[in-house]
Amino acid sequence: MKQYAIQPATLEFNAEGTPVSRDFDDVYFSNDNGLEETRYVFLGGNRLAERFPVHSHPLFIVAESGFGTGLNFLTLWQAFDSFRSAHPQATLQRLHFISFEKFPLTRDDLALAHQHWPELAPWADQLQAQWPLPLAGCHRLLLDRGG
Repeated sequence: MKQYAIQPATLEFNAEGTPVSRDFDDVYFSNDNGLEETRYVFLGGNRLAERFPVHSHPLFIVAESGFGTGLNFLTLWQAFDSFRSAHPQATLQRLHFISFEKFPLTRDDLALAHQHWPELAPWADQLQAQWPLPLAGCHRLLLDRGG
């Protein structure tokens, strides 16, 4: 019989409150300022916010391996919302984010990790509300009213 449940990540939170994988003995983000690191490395390194205004299609697609705490996703979504608010008539209207994760966090661990950044709460709360059960396969979440 095929088993459909997958093993969630086993975490501990260090003295700084940063999630650490017990299996890989590695932090999920910088102890110093994971949010700024993500903005610099992921958003800035890929010039994502710069690309929104010049994107000539209605859909912008980003794919990554390793969803982790979702920090890349949340900062991208925040930047995309900011772009959409400033440019409501732009051709670019929707964000499609694809990610793969072998050991997803539990909803409780995800919420604990997100507590570091109250400025991401509007997006993190929506993600946590739809966080899927740890079942193998593809999970599709329609966030921000599917927009």
